[in-house]
Amino acid sequence: MDNEPTIGAQFVLRLLENPALASFSPLQKELHIINFLKVNINQLYPTLSSAGYFPGKTKDQIFSMVYESLKQIINKSLFPHLKKIITENIDFSFISSLTGSNGLKNAMSEQVLGFLQKLLQKSTARLNFLGPLTALDLAISDKYIDESFQRRSYLHFELTKVQKLSLTQEETKNLIKLSLLLKTSVNLLAVGGDVNSQEVRAAAVQNQFADKVLGALESQLDLIPPEALKSALHSNISFLESPDVEATARVAAIFAARCSNFRQFTKIDRGADTPDKSWFNIARRNYKFYGFDSKMLDEFYKTAAENGW
Repeated sequence: MDNEPTIGAQFVLRLLENPALASFSPLQKELHIINFLKVNINQLYPTLSSAGYFPGKTKDQIFSMVYESLKQIINKSLFPHLKKIITENIDFSFISSLTGSNGLKNAMSEQVLGFLQKLLQKSTARLNFLGPLTALDLAISDKYIDESFQRRSYLHFELTKVQKLSLTQEETKNLIKLSLLLKTSVNLLAVGGDVNSQEVRAAAVQNQFADKVLGALESQLDLIPPEALKSALHSNISFLESPDVEATARVAAIFAARCSNFRQFTKIDRGADTPDKSWFNIARRNYKFYGFDSKMLDEFYKTAAENGW
């Protein structure tokens, strides 16, 4: 049917009108609708396979067509939002301090935006992008980096003495933001992925695979120095298996995970821990499973507890 994309779009738009989705970000809305379709496809199939929708199509075919319509609709709000983050929330001038040479900030931001628009056509990449994007929306890592520069404890030591960054506090925050933004570039060499699968989130990757992706990534983001690209890619590597992973990559990994299921307006019960404190406490107990830096989690937990975050 020539009008199948239109029918798919109309169906998606009706789902997006659900008031329960109003407070969610574009990718959060997408994920909720995907989960709704996966849970209810058997009940929806008699209607969606009828003459008014997608006659003669299988469940998988219908799911794929509806999901394609969903992506196109979500992209209309996602990509302008992404452009705003790249142009307004990330200051690319830190790259000059990182490399010692001047770069064209506007050209860098345009190149990164164009790259992400292509990458986020892959279902695995866009679903794995939810946590990093939410972290960027909230600028959640900024306040913890500010605290680390005040404390001059473990994280500050790892950033300045181990990773040997000669960046200012603000420049360090922008490097971490870029690491979050490009974290899912690890999906560059992966197949598009089956969004109908339960395995939609990429697990930690091996060093060798990250290095392989780096070679391909450098050709597409040639204005971004390898140091920044490595920080982004290495945020997908287990710190327990690779203790030399950059501190900025470890920070990006933690806050991407922190925000993967973030609920901004969750009401806190009286006497309960604050959201960040609670999350970091649980993450400290499960750091081996996620491959996180336990000392970094300890510092974030202490910071969250002291500040009521």
